[in-house]
Amino acid sequence: MSGIIVIIVECGSLIPPRERSMKFTTLIPLRFNDGQPVPVEQMGRIIDELVVQFNGCSDEGITKGQWVDPKDLQLYRDESRRIFVVCDNRLLWEAQQAVIRIGKELGQLVMYFEVRDYDGVQLLEVPQA
Repeated sequence: MSGIIVIIVECGSLIPPRERSMKFTTLIPLRFNDGQPVPVEQMGRIIDELVVQFNGCSDEGITKGQWVDPKDLQLYRDESRRIFVVCDNRLLWEAQQAVIRIGKELGQLVMYFEVRDYDGVQLLEVPQA
């Protein structure tokens, strides 16, 4: 059985799979803080902007969560779209800023931002029988 390592190409340069890639995940709320739904068109544009900026993203669907604001102990319950992006790890600051921009646009107090595999993500092609 043989395996193939896929090298990610970004802006014309080769990215060695284990050296520079990372995966970040964010949760984009489906409702504004006043309870009104985020319009489908706006959500689509937000996701499209991530695709353009980072050359792709994956939508893992809707997730439910809750958190307590430590300042006033207010309980918040949210439904959000879980979106992840794999990109060059040198884009960490840009990724953080993109998520902050989304949060500002949607009037959020905080935005979930998780970085995994900062030291590398591999995309493996599965051999076909």
